[in-house]
Amino acid sequence: MIKTNIDKPAKPEISLIILGVLKGYFNNAEDLWNKTLASKKELTNKLLLESPQYPADFVNLISTVTALYGELKKELENYIALSIVKAAFLPAGLAMQIGNFRYIENNHSFDNLIKYQQRTNKEGPTRFNKMEVIRQDDSTYEFHVHNCMFSDVFSKLGVPELTKVMCAIDNISFNVYLPDVVHFHRNGSSNTIIGGKDYCTFICENIHRE
Repeated sequence: MIKTNIDKPAKPEISLIILGVLKGYFNNAEDLWNKTLASKKELTNKLLLESPQYPADFVNLISTVTALYGELKKELENYIALSIVKAAFLPAGLAMQIGNFRYIENNHSFDNLIKYQQRTNKEGPTRFNKMEVIRQDDSTYEFHVHNCMFSDVFSKLGVPELTKVMCAIDNISFNVYLPDVVHFHRNGSSNTIIGGKDYCTFICENIHRE
């Protein structure tokens, strides 16, 4: 039986997803992953010590992404390492967001997408982000995020490029929820904090509303 419900969303086993992807690219995927986990442990302890206000699930995600990237860069060019991180974390991040959006536990609708996005903003790993709803009606849901926890921490760690991995997860997750019905975009390719703007733009359009 399904163990999740609306108030208890799914928490996918991210390690299994990432390892599965890595096995497609490396003969020694298990060794690489074990090194990543060792680095992740050190980084997690460092982040929790320096920034105890951060939610544990946020720190866990940040440290995992950063640790894998660091291990990959020891042997590969940066752009290849970043591409592998994206290949691994896009499906992992999608699984997390599908859980947050209660994809299994409730009907797929434009209203539910809005409801669970707002709930995730209050309860999820990035709950310290300041979100401003710009428009919310039956055709358009637009909000701005005025600070990005991912950008802040990745920049402090010297790997700001990893923020774009998180942006890509948003792009996929919103567009997968109701494909061909809800269209997600940012009204341009650089309307994000990491792209130089003061806030990140999120727009969901209900293109097949009745």
